[in-house]
Amino acid sequence: MTRHSPPVPAGFAGLFGRFVAATLDLTAAPPASADGPHDAWPAHTARLVAAAGAGYWSRRQDRERRLTEALTASAAQVSATTLASFCAARIDIQPAPDFRRLLDSDLCYVKINHGFWEQLYALFGDRDPARMRIVDPRRFHMRYIASAFADALAAATAALAQPDGPRLQLHGVQLGTSLDNGTLDHPATLAGFPARDAAQQRVAIGAAIGLTAWWETLYPSRRPAFCDGSFPKQGLVTGRLRETLAWAADRSDRIVFVVPPHLARIRLADTALPQEAVLVPAKTVHESWVACLHATAGHVLARLAGDGRVLVITQSAVFAALLGFFLADARRRLPLPGTCLRYFDLGQALDVAAPETGGVWVRHNPVADGALFYYSGR
Repeated sequence: MTRHSPPVPAGFAGLFGRFVAATLDLTAAPPASADGPHDAWPAHTARLVAAAGAGYWSRRQDRERRLTEALTASAAQVSATTLASFCAARIDIQPAPDFRRLLDSDLCYVKINHGFWEQLYALFGDRDPARMRIVDPRRFHMRYIASAFADALAAATAALAQPDGPRLQLHGVQLGTSLDNGTLDHPATLAGFPARDAAQQRVAIGAAIGLTAWWETLYPSRRPAFCDGSFPKQGLVTGRLRETLAWAADRSDRIVFVVPPHLARIRLADTALPQEAVLVPAKTVHESWVACLHATAGHVLARLAGDGRVLVITQSAVFAALLGFFLADARRRLPLPGTCLRYFDLGQALDVAAPETGGVWVRHNPVADGALFYYSGR
């Protein structure tokens, strides 16, 4: 993690402490140091969760009960033959906007694709092999539940939620989602669904069940305003991603990557802006969300205070949503006049910078714009 940032702006420590204290029902703001190696960070989060107040445990138990009920209700409606009609009635995913039209002010694009939704279904749903791809959900319990990551994500969502009749907007956030890995847009995912084998179909089925149940649990009878979670990977093929990031870079003073160690030297091509990476753990970013959020949000806000206009690009799994939501709320609460934050959760699309060390997707999906990012030798 880069250590050469200016001091965080006044008010950050209080804002961060209040968020963690409220999430865990702590009577006092906890220490939130991100000093030390990444492998020590999960223990810090675990200690705070162990000290959580009675209200936290009550809220968590109630939410998990309601989530189980919502998963059961959704699962009864989704099968290989009903997925398309279920999506038409319950999941509204619009095309990703032309982000260039939104770049004159703060912008936050966050996506949560199939994995998280399937994992929720595996954790709290029935054991139906026809709908569930994941057969052993134990590691996801540590990742999202024992660590209180799901509670933090729900709390960060609540800070931005703007219910409008049956619709739910998140203030300042373009929320992307996909029932697959984001290689295809939502219409193409549904159009190609009948031709997939049963194992592939379970991905979209499980994701649809988990996605609708999560939002029904948090905001009953309201549907979030989603945009397409395929924007990063599709944008590599169509050129939209290069175009969008070029516009964003032209309107920024610095680029900050929030990435795991294999992308430590990633850079955006065709710009002279100063660029740096803030590193998060590759495998325990959720289990260490307290230290990760303190380190990354503090660094980004420090750069905003020091540089003015910052472009953040991240690959950090579902933590990217927590960070984006927290930053969007912090922008409303911390006075930083004359600054502008543009935040893009690009996920596995960043692996084109280092395909030999990246994930499975980049090795199986050659893309047209692999030179958009590169791996700096410095």
